[in-house]
Amino acid sequence: MQPVGAAVMSPRTDLALTGDSVETRAAADPIFTRGVLQGFAEMYLQGQDATNPKASPLYARLGRLPPIRIDVGDDELLLADAIRYADRARAAGVEITLSVWEGMPHVFQSSLGQFFAAEQSVNAISDFLGRRLIDFFPSINTPSEV
Repeated sequence: MQPVGAAVMSPRTDLALTGDSVETRAAADPIFTRGVLQGFAEMYLQGQDATNPKASPLYARLGRLPPIRIDVGDDELLLADAIRYADRARAAGVEITLSVWEGMPHVFQSSLGQFFAAEQSVNAISDFLGRRLIDFFPSINTPSEV
């Protein structure tokens, strides 16, 4: 069975690090540096090609995917990964919702209680996934009789 949808936060879709935000967001990102991302990629790839679609989804054929919601912070090195993936998926006919959160760092949703945007994002993700489930399983939207 195909998934009915996917929600991702601050996705890393390009282990080749070709997105411009690796440079343009370098001063803003409080978590990652190019060196850290490169080191993680090298450990994961173990000498394999960074543009292999199995490692870097940005380079995969993206048609026939279920609807996807992407939430990413504006202040992170992975911003371009999310935007370029959304653009490629949309061009392949995938239903994409991309939310770029101004001034937010990598996986800011983990900071519930600190950032109002974290709560907004988590609620939007919950609504998206809930709608996907209701669309696929309409009976879960109706109360069951006891």
